[in-house]
Amino acid sequence: MIQNYKIDQARTFATLMLLGVSPKLAFGDNERQETSKAGLPKWVAQLAAEFRAFGRPVRELINVTIEAERNPGDGLAPGTFMELIDFEIGVMEKRNREGQPIGVQVWYRASSMRPISATGGKPRPAAEAVS
Repeated sequence: MIQNYKIDQARTFATLMLLGVSPKLAFGDNERQETSKAGLPKWVAQLAAEFRAFGRPVRELINVTIEAERNPGDGLAPGTFMELIDFEIGVMEKRNREGQPIGVQVWYRASSMRPISATGGKPRPAAEAVS
């Protein structure tokens, strides 16, 4: 079973900082870029995410898939604080060969991204983040 959840970025993350963007390669093919059903190329934005868990700041790297004709990271420097548009998380149960559940697979996607500076916002300290 697959479930998708819309994410309120402002309430979930204190900051999302861009590390880089690269083409999402097709499974098992290190040469061909994956595309959507509509034929749009898929890109992977790697971001450093900060949020609060159990009362303290936690930082993780997340990979967010974005479908776009051009590289959504063009012209953006690593270290830029970002806003993800239509940000969602997907969760799918993983099963072994016998069909028994063994865990979950999680993925992130967004329709686009833009620097926080483009919206007039600014990153919040981790102490202000809502968990």
